[in-house]
Parts: sequence; structure tokens; C-alpha cells
Amino acid sequence: MTLIDRYIAINFLKAAAVVLVLLLVLFSFLALTDELDDVGQGSFTTVDAIAVVILTLPTRIIDLLPVTALLASVLGLGALANHGELLALRAAGMSPWRIARGLLLLMTVVVVTTMVARATLIPQVERQAQEYRSKTLPQTALGGAEFWSRHENRFIRVGGVDFGRIPRDIEIYELGVRGRLQRLLQAHKADIVDDRKWLLHDVEERVLGEDSVQHKRMATLSWQSFLTPKQMATLIAPAHALSVFDLYAYIHEMEGSGVDTRQYQAMLWQQLSLPTALFAMTLLGLPFVLASMNSRTPGFRVLLGGVAGIGFYLFDQITSHLSTLLDLPPAPTALAPSAVLLLLAVIGISRTA
Repeated sequence: MTLIDRYIAINFLKAAAVVLVLLLVLFSFLALTDELDDVGQGSFTTVDAIAVVILTLPTRIIDLLPVTALLASVLGLGALANHGELLALRAAGMSPWRIARGLLLLMTVVVVTTMVARATLIPQVERQAQEYRSKTLPQTALGGAEFWSRHENRFIRVGGVDFGRIPRDIEIYELGVRGRLQRLLQAHKADIVDDRKWLLHDVEERVLGEDSVQHKRMATLSWQSFLTPKQMATLIAPAHALSVFDLYAYIHEMEGSGVDTRQYQAMLWQQLSLPTALFAMTLLGLPFVLASMNSRTPGFRVLLGGVAGIGFYLFDQITSHLSTLLDLPPAPTALAPSAVLLLLAVIGISRTA
């Protein structure tokens, strides 16, 4: 990276820092108000609510990166244009693609860092946030990988969760009169078919009578869950918290099981489209700034570029949900908005050359 590349990248980073801090303050405040609604439920306190917001900051940062990249590109390059530095670079014979090189090198580092964080950091901090949220639930405990819950005379223990979505090492206890153990189910793992139905695998059932124990082994067993949606949200990681590897492994594991994985396929391809979106958003700012240098209304051009990029970003979020609702192919549906945006950015830069 040359001195000019570093200078352009530094201006981009300064603008990105300001934009990201402002967006994080806004969205973190909104998240905090949601968490504060649960204060007083169970043992959940204000400190726990603040901890949840802090732990979910990495996920929030990644979600805001595309918009931040666009606004940082517009503001950072716009600052160079306002001081005549961008005009001087163009007068020296530097092409728009040469100007963009520093941004592309910087964004490559950002993309790699983001993908590593998605695979390592995000699942860990989201799991810790789930542990704090579990304090709002009565008769439910989550510590480390282990989950316990009770409903009337039934208990469930889950030893861990594979790929964030598949409960394993399951024990279900049913008590009879005077709290005496009446039935015990042990399963290697479970497929969550829907909110109330689990399909247990490699099941051992023990029914305890007065003087005998009936023992039975079954390959699978359908079990009606008593867990509420909030309890399930504590046990199972949200789709956005899963890494690309966990999403792929979960989808592969669920093939042929009857479990609907369209939501997770859409999330997988949305994560894979993030690098394209980041490069596209970063490049999109350049043609708008270059076009505004000779315009009497540069602020309008810059604003138009911001609105266009944010509009595409929102469209990208909408299409990810539409792919699930309308049963559209997840790969092209997720990749198309970013690809179109990148194509428009490339065309725009080429026309300003």
C-alpha cells in the first residue's frame, strides 16, 4: 500500500469511525430499551440488560457495516474533494480505479476480519447474552452448555447444543404422585420440527413401577415439548448468531429429516453475500463524489448516493425474508442485490474515468 493509498484509507477510517459510533449509539439505545422491558422478570436486573446490549455489540457492528462502508466512502472521499485533494489526484493522471485501490485493500482486511469474527467471536458472545436472558425465565437455568427447565411435574435437561440448533444429551423426567420419578427419557439428540414438536433420536425409555422398571430402546420418538418460545430462544441460538460453518453443518445435518431449513439457507447465503455488499457499498461512494466535483450541488449528489446505497441495503434485508416466505431459491435471492449494486458501482466508476 503506497502513501496515497494509506492517506485515502485513513480518511475513510476516520469517517467510518464517526458514522459507526453514531449508528451504534442509536441502535444500542433502541436495543437497551427492549432489554429494560424485561427488568424485574425473574432475577434479570438493569446490569444484566446492559450486559446483553454490550455482548450483542459485535453482531450489531457487522449488521451496520454495509451502511457504514457507504457513508464512510461518501464522507471520506467527499472531504478530500472539498479540500481539492481529489481534484489534484485526478489532475495528476490518477484514474478512479487507482483512487479506489486503497479502499479496496482496506476493505479486504475488513472482510477477512468480519468473517473470522462471524466464525469465532459472535457465537460465543451471543451464547453469553442468552445466559443473561435466561434469568428472566422462571424454573429455567442456563449455565455454560447445560440447560435445565421445569413445567409442572416434568423436567428437561439438555447437555449441549450442536451447531447452535440441535439439542444433544437430553434427559426428560416425569414425576408422579409425591414427587416420585415415574418416567425417564434419554436421547442422544433431537431435531426441532416446530415450536412444540421434537423428534428424539437414539432413545432409551424407563418407566418406573412400584416393583419393576420397564426399559425400552427406540431409534426415534416424537415428543411434545413444554418449552415456551422464550425458553426455546434461550436454548437455541438465533439464526443470525450462527457462523457460516454452523449454518452449513446444520443444514446438511437436517437434510431428509423433514425440518424446514429455508430460513437457515437464506441466512447462510446472506452471510456469504456480505463481502460483495461491503465492496459494492465502498465503491459506490466514489462515482457520486467524483461526479459532484464539477457540480453546483455536490451535497445533493452525495446525499443521493447515500440514499441509493441505503435503499439497496434495505432491499437486501427484505429479499432475505422474501426467499423464506415465497420459497424462492436462497442463493440467487441473497446474492442478487449485492451483485447488482456492485455492477452499478463498477459502471459508475468506469463512466467517471
